[in-house]
Amino acid sequence: YEAGDKMSVTPSGEDYGKIYECKSWPHSGHCGKEAYSPANTEKGCNGEVCWPDAWTYIGGCTGTISPTATPTFDSNNIGGCPEAYDDSADYEAGDKVSITPSGEDYGKIYECKSWPHSGHCGKEAYSPANTEKGCNGEVCWPDAWTYIGGC
Repeated sequence: YEAGDKMSVTPSGEDYGKIYECKSWPHSGHCGKEAYSPANTEKGCNGEVCWPDAWTYIGGCTGTISPTATPTFDSNNIGGCPEAYDDSADYEAGDKVSITPSGEDYGKIYECKSWPHSGHCGKEAYSPANTEKGCNGEVCWPDAWTYIGGC
């Protein structure tokens, strides 16, 4: 389990369930442990049940609940990727480009930062595709570009 995951537990002999949500880190590290399961009624944590250390009680339910991925909407992906990065182009603050990493079938969107950083956006060393660590042992592109998302 990860932080935010939900589970339901139906107490023995009951026709309703109880919904629990996995707490954020560092407590989420306990969510997958049997001792911390909301279904475990043993008092193994200093004479108390352990689940409140890892889970938050959300409420009751009837029927079933199963873990699902949260749907995501990436507004940057409407209409596909912006133009690919071109190190011979002149970029200004707010310009968006895409890079498709080698061997990948999706692109990544970057936005040129505002002045004074925008002056680096057209330089090859600051290209989002450049993986050389030429800026104090780090890649240079984060000085000029902001990663926006995938496309």
